[in-house]
Amino acid sequence: MAVSALLFSACSKDKDPINAVETDGKTTLTFDARFGNDDFALNTDFNMDGKTFNFNKFRYWISNVVLVNTNGEEFKVPGSYFLLEETGMITLTGVNNDLPTTVYPATKREEVVLKDLKAGEYKTLKFSVGVDPKYNDNLSLLAGELSPLNGMTNVSWMWLTSYIFTSATGKVTEATNSKTLKIETGLNANYKTVVLDLPQTLKVSGGKASGVSLNVDLAKIFDGVDVMTTPVVGAAKASVMAAVATNYSTKVFSVKAVN
Repeated sequence: MAVSALLFSACSKDKDPINAVETDGKTTLTFDARFGNDDFALNTDFNMDGKTFNFNKFRYWISNVVLVNTNGEEFKVPGSYFLLEETGMITLTGVNNDLPTTVYPATKREEVVLKDLKAGEYKTLKFSVGVDPKYNDNLSLLAGELSPLNGMTNVSWMWLTSYIFTSATGKVTEATNSKTLKIETGLNANYKTVVLDLPQTLKVSGGKASGVSLNVDLAKIFDGVDVMTTPVVGAAKASVMAAVATNYSTKVFSVKAVN
């Protein structure tokens, strides 16, 4: 009887950690960059409204991911700060030369893995584009993938160093008129949240892979923006920057599939 009791106790204790693991799941978010109906690629011509766009860089921050379950309860993914990008090699220099010059390698990143999720069925995906004021106003605070060493910071945002939320650079040509294109967003006022209702529930569990595929339509950032008149958007073009930030939050992202 004593041996049986010990075995039962051991089995009972072993069961709790196993159940704990099974209640923790992960899911993959895929951000498929597009330009209208075309797959996005660097150094490729895209035509829209009589203009030809060609990009050498596309980078943006996704932060504070939230999953909403079928009961309306929110699960906030801890430390969810991710840099999505497609870029060639970038040579980085420190602010005021206080950091050594470094080389950021050519990178293409369209997937984010969310870990340690609460098991359940989720109907809505929320995330923000940019970096929230707590971390945007103090680059010494780090969370997730936040770092001032990846070339996504700027000293021109209201006279302080803060994160560049989104950056798309290259050139735009209309007829024989070609201009350098640099469309960036930043500043706390342009920190925007995207809310996407899923076409079917996302089932998260410890024993099953799951994911959400999103379309990221770069063409949509130019809605309402005359890029031939304003090919460079930064802090000095506050109203245009605000329009671009709104486009990111309302038009750029859409759900392609739930797996």
